Amino acid sequence: MMRLRRQRLIGSVVLVGVASMGWAAEPALQQCQKLKDKIEHYDQLRRKGGKGSEMDSWKRSRRELEKAFRAQGCHYYRRELK
Repeated sequence: MMRLRRQRLIGSVVLVGVASMGWAAEPALQQCQKLKDKIEHYDQLRRKGGKGSEMDSWKRSRRELEKAFRAQGCHYYRRELK
């Protein structure tokens, strides 16, 4: 089950990366907000705790999202994000 979630996350990060080439459908700020929300979600999961394997999986997922956040230049919007 964790492997399926991880594959979905990696797939969504890849799609986000491809979509970032042409963000015509959604402004960059909204896209960055979604990434930030997902990162915060994994932060909350890790704070609650869990099995070691879950914690490692969440950490890896969070790192992938952080890479996408930086790659898309979202750090420029950091002050505008909620």
